[in-house]
Amino acid sequence: MKYLLTLIFVFSLNALSVSNSIIAIVNDSVITYDSITDQINKDTTKTQKLALIDQQIDIALQKEKIQALGIKPKPETLNAMLENIAKQNNLTLAQLQSNDQFDEIVERTSQELSLQGLKEIILQQSDITITQAEIDEALAINPASESSILKQIKVAQIVLNIDDKKYPSPQLIKEYIAKISEQIKNNASFSELAKQYSKDPVTESVWLEKTKLPELFQQQLLNLGLDEASAPFKIEQDWLIIKIAAEREVDAHILNIKAQLLQTKRNAFFQAWVKTLRTKKLYIDIFKHKL
Repeated sequence: MKYLLTLIFVFSLNALSVSNSIIAIVNDSVITYDSITDQINKDTTKTQKLALIDQQIDIALQKEKIQALGIKPKPETLNAMLENIAKQNNLTLAQLQSNDQFDEIVERTSQELSLQGLKEIILQQSDITITQAEIDEALAINPASESSILKQIKVAQIVLNIDDKKYPSPQLIKEYIAKISEQIKNNASFSELAKQYSKDPVTESVWLEKTKLPELFQQQLLNLGLDEASAPFKIEQDWLIIKIAAEREVDAHILNIKAQLLQTKRNAFFQAWVKTLRTKKLYIDIFKHKL
């Protein structure tokens, strides 16, 4: 799953206007005071500052690995993040682009996305599982306070491939859709129809809650039974046929527990990998007197 679709972070323009004093050197990279300034205040101890510098050392080593692997965010992903940053600062993208610090904003945003990309590449090498014993232990500590049973479904769909040149008029489109509808009524294989008529091969969705689907989908699913296909319907420019491919009842609290356990293990795996970057050849010099 391409976790970059779910990556969002708050970027404050004010965070860029800070001291740029060098406080550490890692190999050929420097760590400046501005990299930790937004995480400290007048009560932050020297030990806490050193811990923050240690985190920046890890980031510097990850950046070296990113360069070695040639990891770069896709332009469309970077543009989407810049639009999000502009929105978070109550600006239009054009206003953000006119900011004197825009080049630095782009650089830092690209770095954040590259770091996330590296993490996903490393996590693909892991084989992380959760045992029932771990789930039971977590549930003992954090039991459900109330019933959390959810009804979920998987939806399969056909997005009809209607070529404007082949079907240039509404009447021809209507006849084409009617032909497919007739095959559905005659119990033709949904997957075979998809191969023949869909823009993409049919794939089942992840587990979904009906109530969180778009209203038009909910209306189409309202009277459908399991494995029963809908009549063709239009969303924007596309005609779709959908069916309920599977259904189940699940405990949402247990799903959340599993997700938390998985995320904790993923983070631990990645942090352990980051520590392996600290080889004997690593050069580190921290200027403690500046703290």
